[in-house]
Amino acid sequence: MANLHAAAALSLCLSAFTLMNLCRFVAAVDSSVTLWSTVLPNVVLPETLRQSVSPVEDSQISTRFAKALSRGAVFPSMSAEFCDAADLVCEENVKISSYGLDAEAAAPRASSIKTINDFQFDFFLEQNLVVGGEMHLSENLHDPIPTRAFLPKVVADSLPPLTTANLPKLRQTFNIADKTSMSTMMGTAAYLCENPALPGEDKDCPATLTAMAQFVVSQLGPEVQALSTTGAPAHTPTHQSPVQIESVTKRSLAEGDHIIICHSIMFPSALYYCHHVTGTKVVQASLRASDSSIINAVGICHLDTSLWASEHPAFTALNIPRGAEACHWSTENDVVWVSAGTQ
Repeated sequence: MANLHAAAALSLCLSAFTLMNLCRFVAAVDSSVTLWSTVLPNVVLPETLRQSVSPVEDSQISTRFAKALSRGAVFPSMSAEFCDAADLVCEENVKISSYGLDAEAAAPRASSIKTINDFQFDFFLEQNLVVGGEMHLSENLHDPIPTRAFLPKVVADSLPPLTTANLPKLRQTFNIADKTSMSTMMGTAAYLCENPALPGEDKDCPATLTAMAQFVVSQLGPEVQALSTTGAPAHTPTHQSPVQIESVTKRSLAEGDHIIICHSIMFPSALYYCHHVTGTKVVQASLRASDSSIINAVGICHLDTSLWASEHPAFTALNIPRGAEACHWSTENDVVWVSAGTQ
C-alpha cells in the first residue's frame, strides 16, 4: 500500500512538473506572439513562423545565458544546456541535402555562395506555368534545413552582430568547432548578412520574430499579407517524378513592384535573410505530386536579372541570357510579404 501511495505521489509530482513546463512554454509563445501582434496587429502569424517561436522566450535559462554572454563566460556545458532547452541545432556536422545537392556537397556549395540569389533552385519560366502541364522539382519544395526555434530576444540582443569577424565568438557561443559543416554554414550566413544589399534593395537578417516584423513594417507598412508554400513533403522524396500543374494564380505587377522575401538560412537558431525587392511578380500554383498530395506553391518571377552573377545557374537551367526574366519557387519555410489590397 505504501508503494502505491509513493507511486501516486510521484505521478502527481511528474504531472505537476509537466504542467508547469507546459505553462512556461505557453507563456513564452504568448509573449512572442504578443510582441508580433503589437507590430503587425492585422496579420495572423504564419504557421511556418509559429513553429519557430522560442520555447524559452522569457525563461530563467535565457536570462542566465544572456548574462553569461555579456560576461564572456559561456562554457560548452552551458551551450549544450541552452541549445537543448531553446530547441536549437548545435550539431557540428549537420547532415542536410542543400538545395538539390547531397549532404557531402552541401557545405562546399555553401562556402561558394555569393548572394542570396545563389540559393535559389527549381527555376522556371512564367510562360511554362500552364494548367495541365508538368514541372520537375528537385525536392518538391521540401526545405532541407532542419527546423529550429528563433533565439529569445534577450539572447539575440546579447550576441555580437553576425559578421565574419565575429564568427569565432559566435561559434564559441554555440560550441561549434571550426572546419565543420555547421561552421561553414555559419560562415555563409555571416557573409550574406554583413554584405551590402544589391542596388535598389534593402535587407535584414532577423534572428527573432519581432525583428522580422519590424523590418517588414519599415519597408511595406503594417497592412501586409504573408504568403508561404504549404503541403511540401516532410522529407525529401526518394523518387523524383514531375508534378502536375492543377491551378495557377498570377498576382499583379503593382503588388510585385514592392515585396519582401524572407529566406530561411542555416544557423544554429532560426535565421532569415529578408530583402525588399522590386520588379517582381508573385505567382501561386497548386501542384499535384506523384503520391497525389497537393503542394500549394508560391513562386517569384524576377523581371530583370541583369544584376545577378553571370554564372548564376538559372541562366543555364532556363537557357536564357543574363537580364531575362527568371522565376523560382519558395520552399516551405520561406515567407513572401506583399502589401495587402494590391493584388
